This record gives sequence, C-alpha cells and structure tokens, in this order.
Amino acid sequence: MAAAAASTPARAWWRAAAPASASTAAVSCFRVGAKSLTGLQMTSTRANKVRTVHVKSGEAEGSPSTESITRDEETLQRDLQTAIQEENYAQAAKLRDELRVLQEDSRSAVLAANARFYNAFKNGDLVAMHSAWAKGDHVYVVHPSAGRISGYDMVMQSWEMVCDADYEFPLQIDLQDVEVHVRGDLGYVTCLELVKTKGSSSWGRQVATNVFEKVDGKWFICIHHASHFDE
Repeated sequence: MAAAAASTPARAWWRAAAPASASTAAVSCFRVGAKSLTGLQMTSTRANKVRTVHVKSGEAEGSPSTESITRDEETLQRDLQTAIQEENYAQAAKLRDELRVLQEDSRSAVLAANARFYNAFKNGDLVAMHSAWAKGDHVYVVHPSAGRISGYDMVMQSWEMVCDADYEFPLQIDLQDVEVHVRGDLGYVTCLELVKTKGSSSWGRQVATNVFEKVDGKWFICIHHASHFDE
C-alpha cells in the first residue's frame, strides 16, 4: 500500500463499490483501499438565491470580518429598491454601501472556512477536520470516483480513512480558478484542486464544490464534492 500511495495522487484509491442514487435513499458500500465503509445515501434540498463573486488570485484564504452586521441581505435589498423607487438617492447610496460591506464580509468568511477545510485536509488534521464540518444528517461528501457518503459520523469516518492512508503529510494542495458564491446563510466555493503527495511526480486534479452554512454566526462546510478532472 505504501509503495502505491507514494506514486498515486491523494484519494485516487477511492472507488465506489455500488452506484449512488441521488433521488432515493439507499444503503451503499464504499471501498477505501482494503477497507469498506457502509453509508446511508440521503437527499436534501435547500432553496436559496445566490450571488456570484469571482475571486482574484491570492484571495482564496481571506479572513472573516468581526464587524457585526445587524440587517440581513434580503432586508437591505428590499430597502434599497424602495429608496430607489421613492427617488431617495442619498438613502439608496447609504444602503448600497451597507449591502456591499455585508456581501464582502460574507465572502471573506466563506473563503476563510474553505481555507480551514483545506488546511485540515492538507495536514491530515482530524481534529481540525471535525471542527470544520457542520453537524447533522444533511452533510455529505463525495470523494473522487466514489459514491455519496451521508451524515456527519459517516463523513468523518471517511476522512479518518483518508488521513490514515499511507501518505506523508502535509500534502501539497494548490487551489485554482476559485469562485465564491454567497447569499444569506448559505455559500459555496468552486475550484480546481491540485493535490500531490510527497514522493509523487504527478498531481491529482479534481473539480471541487464546497457548500457552507452559517450556524450561530460561524461558517461550516456541509458538502464536499470532488470529481477527477483530466485536461
């Protein structure tokens, strides 16, 4: 296993033993190296409007602002439209500035949560990985070439297997084409993951989507979906 791991990109040994179904609940077995993991596939939907923000290079590890924003985004949007309709342009300008600050703070906080997740992954830090994830049955992970693993406990078991693999940590992880999307208490980051283990000459390339939810003022990852990407 060690020899194979040294020449194989991280998580490349994940394979699904049974196909996943996104529309029904079913029990599937996911194989990790010589280990197997049984997980309950569950569906969960959440309707939210989303605003897209493109991230410039170097912004992918922003830190959250500590400023307290008392009004939510939907209220500000509604008040802004009212001010414009009433031709109260001074108030509209003030509301537009408040809205911009709120959106920038939310964007920075989501990017910081994304950075915490990847730092835990890079270092094989299970304590940090546990604290990065939201708690509940609604969370799930899809590792490359594997089916969906649902529920906090099962997701953490999958990361324990990743961190227990015969790799030398820290891994090399480079995130490219990072975009962050945020609205209210829901945000997500899309990116290209480049992951390389020590002793490997090749990079594992995955397209990843990470969904975050805000709980008690703090952002936690609730979905991680990574798929192999070949140029």
